[in-house]
Amino acid sequence: MRQRAKGPIDPVLGQRVRALRVARQMTQAQLAGDDFTKGFVSLLETGRTRVSLRAADILARRLGVSASDLVRNAEPSLSTANELALTRAEAELGAGRPEAALDLIQTVSSREAEQEPRLLRLRGRAMARLGRSREALKLLDEALRSYRAKRDGEGATRTLFDLAGVHAQLEEHAEALNLALQCEYAINASELIDRTFELRVMEFIASIAVTLGDFGAADLRTERARALAEDVSDPRTLAGLYENLTVTRQRQGDLEGALLYARRSLEAYERLRDRRAIGSAWNTMGWVYVRRGQVGRAREALERAGEIATSIGDGRLMAYVLQTRAELELARGNADEARRMAEASIAHPEASSRGRAISQLVRAQALAATKATDAAVAAAFRASFEALEAHGRRQLARAYQAHFEAMIARGRLKEAAESARHALELLQPALA
Repeated sequence: MRQRAKGPIDPVLGQRVRALRVARQMTQAQLAGDDFTKGFVSLLETGRTRVSLRAADILARRLGVSASDLVRNAEPSLSTANELALTRAEAELGAGRPEAALDLIQTVSSREAEQEPRLLRLRGRAMARLGRSREALKLLDEALRSYRAKRDGEGATRTLFDLAGVHAQLEEHAEALNLALQCEYAINASELIDRTFELRVMEFIASIAVTLGDFGAADLRTERARALAEDVSDPRTLAGLYENLTVTRQRQGDLEGALLYARRSLEAYERLRDRRAIGSAWNTMGWVYVRRGQVGRAREALERAGEIATSIGDGRLMAYVLQTRAELELARGNADEARRMAEASIAHPEASSRGRAISQLVRAQALAATKATDAAVAAAFRASFEALEAHGRRQLARAYQAHFEAMIARGRLKEAAESARHALELLQPALA
């Protein structure tokens, strides 16, 4: 990785490295780190040395792009100025500044690059980061068609993964999973060789499996991701991986393991200084403490999560915090307070549909623990079943299991037996 200068090799690569470094406000010494010298970075940026694939991978991670994007040949349809503008836009997007990325994209000549798939993909990714999911889908679909028309399999696979992420944003989890599995197939067929990308795909599939309640599939992908993580340093993906492990370990009854991974996830997000993710990690930590019966620590974790949600104005996160607080109060035996908080979570204007559905289940459980009539409890559980049906068979099975437990506690044995039968039927495909 410390090659001597070998003359002008690829001036566009050097210009690309410099543009990315400047966009991320890094010095040459910071980019070099412990792996290179500042002189090597200077030679590279001025086109006076080559770069090995291993060195390119290290530099790309520090610059917030993939190694293939860093070392790719310049597009013949793009001028050097437009090439560098898109490179800087990629850096801004990687640094979490989608507005700045779009500003740079606007400087690219539309006549020169109107159908350039890289431009379409960048715009789509920026729209997704801004929450404009439907616009993002349209742009990414156009980029996918363009990559396929150019027979660019790698570009098409990366765009498929972008599309999977947008469908997940829209809570269209079945479509998100289908697209991610297509990416996994391309990786297994060696159509795309990129360990960092493979790690992200495995982590994403695991997260969708957790959302759908398929913890066996989640654990399988998580173990693959853990093996990959030994070779790849990607803090954000590792943080997400730890978050998935928190949920799967808890569902498997390993509360000690769940707490360990919850802490690792929080530490990873704190290193990234991602306030929204830190708040979510504190909420997850509180959720684990609730299941461990550690009321004081659960309350402290949820207070931190709530403070962050309020300070950054993240209503979606606050709705989840209210939901976990409802579960805490239910665990403490405060059924009326649990019901009130669950209803506040359901009514929150920024709550996700999945969050509302789970909060409806918590509300039904809380209502069952009060002196409410059997009819009122039955109606509350029916509403939770209807809401959870769109979020996967396993989530619905959990709801029937909760109804079974509530009916046993109320002495309604016939209803309990019926719910047990429904839960087993829903879980049957996973047991086959």
